[in-house]
Amino acid sequence: MSSKILLINPNTYKAPPVLPVGLEYLITALKKHNHKCDILDLTFSKKPLEKIKNKLENKTYDIVGFSIRNIDTCLFFNNEFFLSKFKEMLESIKNSNIPIVLGGSGFSASPDEILDYLKADFGIIGPGEVAFPYFLKQWESNRMNNKIINGWDYGLDKELEVLRAEEIKYSPYMKKEGIVGFSTHVGCSNSCPYCVEANKKVYYRKIENIIEEIELLTVKGYHDFHLCDSEFNENLDFSKEFCEAAINNSPEFKWTLYMKPYPYDEELFGLLSKTNATLITLSVESDENIQVSNRYSYNDLEKILKYCKKYGIELAIDLLTGYPNESVQSTKNVISFFKENRPRTVGINSYYRLFKNTKITQLIKKNPDMQKRLTRPYEERENYLTPIFYSQYEKEDIEKLINDDDLFKIPGIIPGVNYQQK
Repeated sequence: MSSKILLINPNTYKAPPVLPVGLEYLITALKKHNHKCDILDLTFSKKPLEKIKNKLENKTYDIVGFSIRNIDTCLFFNNEFFLSKFKEMLESIKNSNIPIVLGGSGFSASPDEILDYLKADFGIIGPGEVAFPYFLKQWESNRMNNKIINGWDYGLDKELEVLRAEEIKYSPYMKKEGIVGFSTHVGCSNSCPYCVEANKKVYYRKIENIIEEIELLTVKGYHDFHLCDSEFNENLDFSKEFCEAAINNSPEFKWTLYMKPYPYDEELFGLLSKTNATLITLSVESDENIQVSNRYSYNDLEKILKYCKKYGIELAIDLLTGYPNESVQSTKNVISFFKENRPRTVGINSYYRLFKNTKITQLIKKNPDMQKRLTRPYEERENYLTPIFYSQYEKEDIEKLINDDDLFKIPGIIPGVNYQQK
């Protein structure tokens, strides 16, 4: 069977505006299975509810896919909660009596709770390229046993040749300093206790297809990219193989990327330089127990700083500090380290957004003293959708520690994100 599907991008947050790359991958996968699909991109819509209504009145669909990128901005300062806006959008869809399936990284953070809050029909956790076509097959034949399908059980379609910049208009994003994204893999083997993406099975895209995707975009006039992977260097051999393929095929582009402090070696940075990687954002924790679990130390950070300088790659740091039971001295140590070994910038964050299934949340639930450091009390039936943060520090404590050094930025207070080019 073939279904008529409307995929909606409801993300209207524009600091900066983020192209719905995931929907471009998804619509390519759905069309490969002979489904008929449209994308409704609401990012720049001034009247999204009216736009949804008009779309559904003028065309008939069997099902609506609704992509939730984030529950909120995940920043304590200048926090913006998105689900209430999404609820209004979904209510307008329900008036058309069309089943709604939720997906996206934000949905995957709290799937049961979001499905209940938004009163949607179904949901897909994690990657949807294989899971969504499977869901449609089950749904079309009335064999759905569960409302939620776990896409991590199905992974990626390695053979998928993604068509970009066809269903989505890129020009409005480019005018507002948006960045064109691409992906090399999904999943993460790290065990960061605050992260909803920790310990997720890793699936890699076919490198040949990634290069073709980039070349297609450069032919269309796009040359500045940001990598959408959680961390590029999940597998050192794969990372090097991708770089070598990009160098040998010579697509004219430059890019920024996220990395973790392990694994790495000097060769990787040399290859990144040859691919015109201009900026790396490195995810760092000051808590030494987390550093050990993620297999790095200050010695590794020193080497990475040295390699970036040697190969002309700028380095920005995303720093988390003040984990439960972490000492103040640990925070002082990391600040002193970066004052002495200076990257381009350090975004220093001491507020941990709690989600239902993360280790930090389970730790705090068992400790009444830690709960005193929450930004709001636990609700009677806490679902962690309304933002709740843990912090050992007040803003003034961090400001005192950084002592007016403009290397350090507190996210949410100063606009912008680390991965944007200068």
